[in-house]
Amino acid sequence: MTANANYQDIYNEAEQYLLSFDPVEQHLLDRHLNAWNDNEPTDLFELYHGLLKAAKTKRGMPNSIGEIQRLDHLLHGFSPQEVVDAYDSWKDFFHTLEQDDYDPPGPLDVDNPRSYWVQFSKSIISGARFLSRFDGIQEFNEFTGKFTTSEYTRFSLPLLLREQIHGLGFALGCEFLKENGYPRFVKPDVHLKEIFFGLDISDADTDFEVFVDIIRFAEKIEELPYRVDKLFWLVGSGRFYLESPEQTIMTDKQDFIERVQAIMK
Repeated sequence: MTANANYQDIYNEAEQYLLSFDPVEQHLLDRHLNAWNDNEPTDLFELYHGLLKAAKTKRGMPNSIGEIQRLDHLLHGFSPQEVVDAYDSWKDFFHTLEQDDYDPPGPLDVDNPRSYWVQFSKSIISGARFLSRFDGIQEFNEFTGKFTTSEYTRFSLPLLLREQIHGLGFALGCEFLKENGYPRFVKPDVHLKEIFFGLDISDADTDFEVFVDIIRFAEKIEELPYRVDKLFWLVGSGRFYLESPEQTIMTDKQDFIERVQAIMK
């Protein structure tokens, strides 16, 4: 990483870059940077719903799975324990879905291991088994808090989730945590990677190392990691998704990188 980089200036420039677009005002930007406040789950039911929402975000899967809320009756109100009690295996759930009145948008083929519904059914059952180990949301919060003592212990939690929950790789594990009320986690997605690499803030080769570099950046400017993640993600994507309807502005990562490089010189 560049030793002389003024991280606070880079963060401030990212804010000003987004605010330079006519549709973007401070209240809209703040709403997205502080969205984690509205996403804190009050119970394991909400947390389980958030976990499944993250699990279905793989490319192509959303169109096949459809709206998760429509599975409410099959998932017993998104109760992890009741799901574990109701289904002995992912195939048990899959066959129950086949016999249900709900007609999912994607095809159901239990014999196709690459089927999105096969993959998602495995996420449903493994996710329920993992969360059912906790007595309530407070116990899960305490469990999560134990991983936030340093950037290194922090990235071990998404690794644990990857091993415990089918289909939830490291990046999606990060997505699940940061978008469900745990703002000390970040997701090393393509936008953050390109911006951090372009500004020589990170020269890491793996998602794990980029994760650590983003956390360190946040700590250097005493900013919540979620806000750093969301700010640079907005610079890269331009997607102000909390607007109704969603508002997308034509940002340009390379243009932003060149602006910051000019300032830093």
